Parts: sequence; C-alpha cells; structure tokens
Amino acid sequence: MLSFNFRIMKKIIICLLVIAAFTSCTDLKEEILNEQDGSKTLNNIENMGTVVAPAYAYLRDIQSRSGVWGTILATTDELAWPSRGSDWVNDNQQSLTTHEYTPQNTYVRNTWNSFLIGITKSNLALYYLDKYPQTEEVKLYQAEVRFVRTLCMFLLNDNFGKFPFREFNQLDYSESPQILTRETAVPRMIQELTEIIPVLKKKTQLPYGRISKAAAQMLLAKIYLNYKVYLNQEKWQEVVSLCDEIINSGEYKLADDYWALFQYDNAKYGYDTESILSVIYDENLGLTGASWVPITLHYNQKFGNFTSLLNGCCTTETFFDTWSTSDSRFKDTRQIGKLGFNQGFLVGQQYGVDGTALKTRTGAPLVFTKQFNINNSSEQAGVRVVKYAPDPLTRNTGAAGNDFHFYRLADTYLMRAEAKFRSGNTSGALEDINILRGKRNQTALASLDLIKIYNERGYELYWEGNRRNDMVRFGTYTAPRDNKNYVTASYKILLPIPISALEANPKLTPNPGY
Repeated sequence: MLSFNFRIMKKIIICLLVIAAFTSCTDLKEEILNEQDGSKTLNNIENMGTVVAPAYAYLRDIQSRSGVWGTILATTDELAWPSRGSDWVNDNQQSLTTHEYTPQNTYVRNTWNSFLIGITKSNLALYYLDKYPQTEEVKLYQAEVRFVRTLCMFLLNDNFGKFPFREFNQLDYSESPQILTRETAVPRMIQELTEIIPVLKKKTQLPYGRISKAAAQMLLAKIYLNYKVYLNQEKWQEVVSLCDEIINSGEYKLADDYWALFQYDNAKYGYDTESILSVIYDENLGLTGASWVPITLHYNQKFGNFTSLLNGCCTTETFFDTWSTSDSRFKDTRQIGKLGFNQGFLVGQQYGVDGTALKTRTGAPLVFTKQFNINNSSEQAGVRVVKYAPDPLTRNTGAAGNDFHFYRLADTYLMRAEAKFRSGNTSGALEDINILRGKRNQTALASLDLIKIYNERGYELYWEGNRRNDMVRFGTYTAPRDNKNYVTASYKILLPIPISALEANPKLTPNPGY
C-alpha cells in the first residue's frame, strides 16, 4: 500500500497536471480559445498547471489499444490480434501481424494522428507559456512540454520516417507545415533535448509524475541508440555517456522485486526504485489506461468485478519460444488467489479463482496453446499475457489504473550494454547485462552476443512498447515468423503514411513502396 504522504503527493500532481484528462479528446482550441472565461484563465500565470495539463494528459494515449500501443506491438512478434470465429475479425488488426498493412489501415492512421495530436497539444501549451513572464518556473514547464513534443516527434520519425511540423508560434495556417524527414528531424530533436536537459530538474526535486532531467536523457540516448538506423552513423559513445549520467545520478535503483513494478498499486514502488518516467493513472478519479486485462483474457476467466472479458490479443509462438519458463519475469503467482491466473505468460489449462478448471464456451478445456492462426483461431489459441495486475475490486474494469512506467532504469542498463557491445567493449556489456540478470535472480551469462542482448531486452521489457524499435535495430523485423512465413519487403520497415494525411497535405508524399 502507498503511504499516506505519497498518496497525497500523487493526488496533488494529478490535480495539477492531469485535470484536463476528461476533455483530452476534445478540440482544445475550440473549448478554450473561444471562451472569454477560458482566456482569462490562460492569461493568469497561476494557472500554468492547467495550461500544461493537456500535454501531460496526452502521454496516456500512447497506451491506446486501437492506436499506438495496439498498433506498434502488433507489427512485432510480441503481440497479435487473431480472429476467433466471428470475433475479432478486423483486417486492420490482422494485417499488422502479416505486414500487409496499407495507407488505408485505420490502426496505422490512429497511431499517426495520435502523435500529431501530442505535438498540437504541446504547441498550444507552449504558445500560452510563451506569453507569461519568463520566470524559472515558466521555463521549467516549457522544458517539460518540449519533452512531450520531442517524444511525439521521435515516435513519428521512428515509425513513419517523416511528418509535418509547425513551431508553436507559426500561426499562418494558410501555409502548409514543413515536412521533417529523418535528415532534418533527428538534428532538430537532438538540439531540442540538448537545450532542455540543463533546465529540467532531478526526480527528487519534482513531484511524482513530472518529467525529469533523466527522462530527457533517456529519450536522447534512444535517438543515439538508433542513429545508425536513422542516419547510418554510429553514436554508441553518446549512448554510454547519457546512460552513465542516469545510472550514476543516485536517483534510481534497479528493483529487487520485478513484479512489484506492475501491481495495481505500483506508484510508490516504481518511484522508489527504477521508474524514470511514470504516466499517472488513478481509478478513483476515472483516469484509467489501457484495457490490459479484458483484451487478452478468455470470456470465462471472470474474477472480482471483471465479468466482461474480450478474449482478444495474445503473444506469438516465435516470441514465446525465446523464453525459459524458469525466468522470474516469465510469470508471477502472488495474485493468483484473487485473480485465478498468474501475471506474465498464461499457457496451458486455466483455472478460476476457486481453483476450478475452466472451459471454453463450447465446453472444451480452456487450455491456452502457443499455436494460433491469425485469420482463424479457436477460442483458446494463443498464449495470453498479463503484465500489469488488475485490482479485482475496481469498478473501472474496462481499463487499468496502474501507473505506466514509460521509462525504467532497467532499459538504461540494456541500452548501455548494447552500445558498449556494438563499440567493442564486450566485457563492459556483459557486466551490465549480468547486473540486471542478477536483480532478476537469473544465472549470470558467461559470454555475450547481439542475440543474447536482443533476447534480454525481450525478457525485461515485453509488452511495454519497445519491441518494434528493437526489431528494426537488430534486423529481425522483416524475418519470417509464425503467421508470417515470408520475409517482409524492406520498405515496410517504415509504416505507411495514412491516405487521409496524404489527401490533407499536398507536400506530404507516400513512403517509398506504398
């Protein structure tokens, strides 16, 4: 349980920065700019928290099932949306797994739109912050919002390779926005982060949930980690140096209890250990996140107040087969008495809370199998994953209330290990990997190669949104795997620019091959 003081701290930051969540899907320009009272609010420097709230609230959209999270993971070997009889028949979802996505794919469109909405919300906040007297507090808020905007730019660049962009003070909308390609976007993002890192504060100088210096250092390290993919140059030492700063800051430590990071009341443990950037949710305030549990559990795996389950996504046989079931990150049983199932990977016969062996709707044993057919699966096909534990007593059963640890210290060790290895420091890389494995109660590795680093990233970070970026960097994205027994054309490493975006902007051109 959270201590009283930490609960108060979390509620204060929610009230200051996430109050706009209830209207985060509306057009903020219509809602605020056309209202006289709203203008008075925005012109009052005491309301800076309200001004930046939409940018912070946007971070929750990155966990969207039908947008960012559900799209990007489904193009990898970590997640798939198989059709099951007449259920889940949606070519927009199935084509993500088979890499047959096109510019008409609505999930890809939702993802593109999401990132651009994040930039728009950030620009709106920057526009009003720029009107305030430029105090140190205003400059800090500006740096935090610029981080959110740069994160959206990073995601657009990483997944689509180019995107339209306006600066917050470019108000002539009769002119089309500039198109940033990787050649122009990457230097721009590096400059942006280099400017805000000295302004941002350390975690211990901020309320829980605020964007810290280390969060910006993480994002900058990720740009350098993927620099060879983006611009065909290596920046491994830059990655190492940034990760050194985070690890040596004394602000974070690797969690002794991996699964405590993913419990339904996980805020304080994450804050006290390795969460570098937490996206705040609170079920009591109606601020809930992804439907982690309903979208994957079978219809009959009911527990607590969870009575409407959707029997949807699963992991793939290819990813499942990389695992040793003895890995502590494979599963955890601490909540099984309340849930009837373990956290992690759900495979084999499934049971109810009372220990009864469950059955399918047709009366067959509910045995989750690693094999499935993306276009025609049985109810029980596919290994399910529950990374974030649900609160069985919550009334908000459609979506989770766990805080989402967007950046974790474990990833910093993994990035540093990869950068060291790729630059020839094998012993240093092995040391980093074994520090992390030791915290996860795993046997130390005697030797290291890129495949082991790649697999370790999968073991540590699965279903947290990193896999597509990793697969592209390690050269596995186009490789054959179950339900895609062919090599994907290389041009599909970039997602297609949505047809709606192409029709709206004559300067925007399709990605090659589409």
